[in-house]
Amino acid sequence: MTTLTAHDPFGIVADNISTEPSSTAFSLDAANVPLEGGTDPTFGTVRWRTLINGNSDSPKEFVLGIAEFEPHGTLLPHRHDAAEFYFGLEGSGIVTIDGTPHEMRPGVALYVPADAEHDTVAGPDGLRFSYGFAEASFADILYRFSAANS
Repeated sequence: MTTLTAHDPFGIVADNISTEPSSTAFSLDAANVPLEGGTDPTFGTVRWRTLINGNSDSPKEFVLGIAEFEPHGTLLPHRHDAAEFYFGLEGSGIVTIDGTPHEMRPGVALYVPADAEHDTVAGPDGLRFSYGFAEASFADILYRFSAANS
């Protein structure tokens, strides 16, 4: 019989995690996390709430946030080295990944490969989706906006 521990509940050793797993569980209410963004025309009009995010004193295994768009709001074309996921929560819109449009709405999951150019345009009712990266900190994600490079 195999005994499972809280540190390694499945008896599996992952070799792709660059930091030790966080040792402290926590919860938070997204409504209590302030919105950022929406003011720099380089990004578009998107605003976001970063919910799970590490730093040098408290590393995490991933970044999780919520992107929020007003009606017809935008996140302009950009790339980053890390792959990303989106999961639709409210509203609708179009996410274009390397030239291919994808419908975004509640319940839809999108995978954005590393270094893929992608952008978002919200529909007439706005759009909210969760996003995430397998990185220790949002500060580690270097956004390269296409318009800035032209």
